[in-house]
Amino acid sequence: MSEILLRVEHLVKHFPIKGEGLFGRRQHVRAVDDVSFDVHRGETLGLVGETGCGKSTLARCIIRLENLTAGKVVFDGHDISNAPDADLRAYRRRDSTTCSFVVSRLVD
Repeated sequence: MSEILLRVEHLVKHFPIKGEGLFGRRQHVRAVDDVSFDVHRGETLGLVGETGCGKSTLARCIIRLENLTAGKVVFDGHDISNAPDADLRAYRRRDSTTCSFVVSRLVD
């Protein structure tokens, strides 16, 4: 079996809604809720779904253009889930070809 290139574990992304709900509880939109998968070297993954189902948000979370509400993203053996911006910049610079490809294919 080939090496895992990308592992996404229980990824969650919620966006807060302005205002408050019942009993003053903060409301939020569940854009991505508990998504997990692995992509091995040499594999291709396609995301298919209705407009507004969270495909682009998932892609933006994977490449860390959005912060995760919960979950874990491991790319090429490196946990980038909570990496600070400075580390992400260095990581993206090192792997710029891969990141450019992912952004152009998944976020369009």
